[in-house]
Order: sequence, then structure tokens, then C-alpha cells
Amino acid sequence: MTAGLRDRVIAGFGANSFGMALSIAIQLASLPLFLAVWDLHTYGVWLMISAVPAYLAMADAGMVTAAGNRMTMALGAGRVDEARRVFHSAQAFVLVVGGAVALLLLPLLLWAPWPLAASLDLRLALAALVLGVLLAFVGGLCDQWFRSTHRYAQGTMLGHAARLAEWAGGIAGLFLHGSFAAVAAGMLAGRLAGTLLSMALARSGCALLDWGLASADRRCVRELLRPAAGFLAFPMANALSLQGVTLAVGALLGPAAVAVFNTYRTLARIAIQASGLFSHALWPEFSRLHGEGATVALARLAWRASGGTALLALLLGVALYLAAPALLQVWTRGEIGFDATVFALLMAYAFVGGAWNVPRVLLMATNEHLRLALWALGAALACVALSALLAGTHGLAGAAVGMLVTELALALVCGVLAWRGFAPRPPARLQEVAP
Repeated sequence: MTAGLRDRVIAGFGANSFGMALSIAIQLASLPLFLAVWDLHTYGVWLMISAVPAYLAMADAGMVTAAGNRMTMALGAGRVDEARRVFHSAQAFVLVVGGAVALLLLPLLLWAPWPLAASLDLRLALAALVLGVLLAFVGGLCDQWFRSTHRYAQGTMLGHAARLAEWAGGIAGLFLHGSFAAVAAGMLAGRLAGTLLSMALARSGCALLDWGLASADRRCVRELLRPAAGFLAFPMANALSLQGVTLAVGALLGPAAVAVFNTYRTLARIAIQASGLFSHALWPEFSRLHGEGATVALARLAWRASGGTALLALLLGVALYLAAPALLQVWTRGEIGFDATVFALLMAYAFVGGAWNVPRVLLMATNEHLRLALWALGAALACVALSALLAGTHGLAGAAVGMLVTELALALVCGVLAWRGFAPRPPARLQEVAP
């Protein structure tokens, strides 16, 4: 690993770590701040309406991420014109999709009769939230611009700054006016300010790309549809497995068991999230090396990083297992006890999930992830079915075994796919003299 690459990965890891800390801080601070102005019922209504537009985040169908990979690979190979064409095509796609969503949804939200938004306050809030999600698509384009031009850490930090500005704007609206519309408008204003800053810095820091549609190409969009569909499959599979198992446990074992299981799983998944901080910092480097045709360097970096993240997941898993009794006592105020067997199984699941993070990112960063995405959807369905079957006979331990088995199977599939495409190979000179 060269000094420049190492510095970029370390900076990216730091930016991702800051983002994780920011998410935790926002989650901890939001509840008391909202309850200082609203009662529990009002806050519950806000949570329901703010969750609805979040589903629009998948409206770009993974196109922005697929385009970012292609841009990074093209710039790595010195093909600036291709990168510009891909970027303009992605902008055109976002403009068409975002415009269509706005034209269809905003009139419905503002004027159509439906019971959830009986008041003008709720309607305006939902409209502002939808606009905020659509504005985030532009932020995603900025992020890919930074990612493809050796500025992953800067782009990531600006994305976190936009998220912080969005949250702070919502809190300002809460205390200044206290209505749903005021909170949503404050969030929209904060998101707009952060996005405009990102757009300006992206352009001023690198003139290889530009904002515009002059080079947009329909064929380029069609070529990106397959990898884009793969990116869309991953959050679907993740939501299906996590929420599906939750529903299965609730149906078979009751709400109390759900509270225990989800609390354990939340703690266990810290190991997965921590390994993801490192592997996602490698994402643009994988794309760039692949575009350069540096296959030996790419394979060496990927498989060394795989060992490092597996070790990190293992060490975190052991630490979390040892600290879990005390953490549960403090976090749940003694309401949820420690079941060593169930927690150990979930930590094994988290170790496996963390260990295959780098091969997964390797496939995703090079747009070679479509087959893995299909396997992920199948594994999510199998996870729900197997966890439900085993939970019926072995309780929470059975549900944990179902998650562990399917996660292990998916990790093996990912490892095989990554090895076939990016196995370490000797340099060309050694291959020539080999018998």
C-alpha cells in the first residue's frame, strides 16, 4: 500500500467513524429535544410521517452509486471524457426521476383527500420531507464526484455536515414554531445549504467533471441499469432479513421476546458496522485500481484488508460478549437480562457479517455485484424461513441459528465470487517463466 493510498484510506475511515458517532449523537439527542416541546403522541405522529418519504431514497434505483463506480474506474484509466459522459447521464437520470416523483407526489400530498394528512400542517410537512429526499439525490451526485477524484474523505465529511445541518434545521423549526411543517421546512433548509456547499466545493476542487447534461447518453444509462438494480437489491435484502426475522419472532414468541432479540442484535451488529467503516473507505480505491488495470495491487489490497476486517470483527465480538452483561444492565436499566447462548450465536453471526464486508465491497466497487445481489435476496428469504422454523422449536436461540447459517452461506458465496474475479495472481514476468 502506497503512502498516498494509505493516507486516503485512513482519512476515509476517520470520516466514516465521525459519521457513525454523529448518528449515535443525533439519535440520543433527538428524543429529549422533541419531547421538550411535543407530547409523546405528537412525537409518534412525527415519526410516522417522517418515515414515509424515506422509502423514496431508493427511487434512484442505485443509479448514482453505479455511475460513481464507473466514473472512478474511467478516471483511474485516464478516460476523462467517459467519466464526464457517465456523470452527465447520471444527472439526467436523477433529473427525470426526481422531477417525475415531484410532479406525481407533491400535488397528491398537498391536495388529495386522505386521512393521514387531514391538516395543512401535515401536508406541508410531508411535501417538505419529500423535497428533502429528492435533494439528497443531488448530494449523492456530489458524493460520487468527490469519490471519483481522490476526495472520498472530504465528500463524506460534507455529507455528514449536510445531515447535521438538516437535523439542526429541524430542531430550530421545532423550537421556533413547533409545528410539523416548521420542523420539516427547517430540515429542508439545512439540507439545501449543505447540498449547495457540496456542489460548490466539488466543482472548485476538481475541474475534470462539471455540472450539466451536454454529454448525457441514453446508452450509458442503459448500461448502468444492471449494476444499479444490484445496488437496489442489497437494502431490500437487508430490510427483508432484519424486519422479517423480527416479525417472525414476534408472531411465534411474543413482543417481549422481540424486545430482547432486537436489543441483542443491535449490540451484536456493532461489529459489522465497525468493519464497514474500514471497508467502505476502500471502496473508491478498489474502483480506481480496477480502472487502472492494476490487478495485482487490487488483489493484494483486497485480501490483506479482508484479513484485517475479520480480525477486527473477531476482537470486537469478544469485547462485546464480555461487556454485554454490564451494557445491558445500564442500557435497559436491568429490564433485559443476559442470555449467554443467544448472545454468543448473534456475535458469531456478527463476526461472519463483518468478515465478508471487504469482498462484498470489492464486488460492489467494481460493478461486479449483480450475482451476489440475487444471492442476497435469496438468502434473506431463507433467513426468515429458517429463523421462523427454528424459533418455533428452540426459541430465540433457534432464530439466532437461522441468521447465522444463512449469513455464513452468503459469506461463502461472496468469497467464491470475489476469488474468481480477483484472486491474487503472480506478476506477468513470473507467469512467463512458470513451467
